Amino acid sequence: MIDFIKDEFVPEPKQIPERIKKEITLDLEYIFCPFCGHPLEYHYLSNARPLITIKYDISLRVVHKRCVNEECVACVSKRNFYNPSLDLYVLPKKTYAMDVVLLIGHLIQQEHYTEEEVVKYLLEEHGITISQPSVNNYKRIALALGETLIMGNEEKIKSGLDGLAFRVYSIDGLSSNRSRILFVIRDLISGTVLGSALLDRHDADGIHDFMETVFQKFGVPDYMVGDGERGLIGAVRKYYSNIPYQYCHRHFLNNMGKALMEDLYKVLKKKQIEKTL
Repeated sequence: MIDFIKDEFVPEPKQIPERIKKEITLDLEYIFCPFCGHPLEYHYLSNARPLITIKYDISLRVVHKRCVNEECVACVSKRNFYNPSLDLYVLPKKTYAMDVVLLIGHLIQQEHYTEEEVVKYLLEEHGITISQPSVNNYKRIALALGETLIMGNEEKIKSGLDGLAFRVYSIDGLSSNRSRILFVIRDLISGTVLGSALLDRHDADGIHDFMETVFQKFGVPDYMVGDGERGLIGAVRKYYSNIPYQYCHRHFLNNMGKALMEDLYKVLKKKQIEKTL
């Protein structure tokens, strides 16, 4: 049976998608100073910088202009003007565009990918080469952006939760870089992320502090669903023993499959590597 599985069910190595390369010069759309109305003058063209989006490898240059009206505050402060859409696509001194950053955040927070799995996914599905430390860095950026969104929509989220017949919160430890674990709390009925944090302390008390911060903002759940993280189970038992807690079936099946089929998985992985070579 194992020989049959090895021969018939080892998938062929994925064809890495080819990247589309582009050279773009981003010009400034408006020609007058927004402070005084004086015509802006060309100042310089930036050196080319790499910008990686989900679809394109871009060599990007940006036109900078200045106001030359000596009575204008923009001229006195030597302020440069460039196309504001640049700040929507990429963060300063970063290589990967916002669509890649948000995809990394989605894969880790919503799909429960590990950092290693994100590296593999981006390469196999989009042809994007990225290191695990970079994924960890961009994960933090996506986390900060998510927190900002939650803060900006806090009242709307509260109103939506208040309209539910009951609340079921999912609490997961999603990704780890050994010393810190990313925890995310979401409402399972609406699918809304209510909070996320990288915790140095992931014992019962440390996780409780994070849970309590979210619960005070959005209300205590009627039911909770989570993984087998020891600190999480300890926090539930110690501080929320009156709230029913269900071990997530997906996590249970994943863990059971790993326990029962780990040896077979190693054989299949070796066979796949041999096909690749």
